[in-house]
Amino acid sequence: MENIQEDVLEFKDSDAENKYLFFLAGDVLYAIEALKASEIVEYNSITKVPMMNSYVKGVTNIRGNIVPVIDLLDRFGLGDIQKSDKTSIVVINYRNRETPMQIGIIIDEVYEVDNIDPSDIKKAPEFGSKINAKFILKMGKYDKKYIPILNTDTILDIDELSKIVV
Repeated sequence: MENIQEDVLEFKDSDAENKYLFFLAGDVLYAIEALKASEIVEYNSITKVPMMNSYVKGVTNIRGNIVPVIDLLDRFGLGDIQKSDKTSIVVINYRNRETPMQIGIIIDEVYEVDNIDPSDIKKAPEFGSKINAKFILKMGKYDKKYIPILNTDTILDIDELSKIVV
């Protein structure tokens, strides 16, 4: 994981807009724009927060910062991530209106950081996916297959995440 962490930090250059962080969640390969990820950390203890949606697992301390954490599969309505020694938290830079913040997403396994050529990126279909189309930003051709590039702004919509469940 250290090499991937270094890749995430290293590519903040002119080629950055074509870089994506690939990861597995529920045996499906997904990608996010790599610049959205600030770091990848091993899964560690999470403190539950009462009366939150099931996919908001709680908060954790990452380098002295309290970071809310969501389970990506649960957010998609596909159950919970099954914790293993490869389970990680990807810390995403998110802007809530004008306030920058970080939110962690629990994933099964980091795959790699790599380029997707802009000509290999297509509009996401409105149907035909296991997850709600609003969570898919676009589709990227990677390793001869199209994979979902996730819309982190929609997945991490703070208004939706912070709804109190009674």
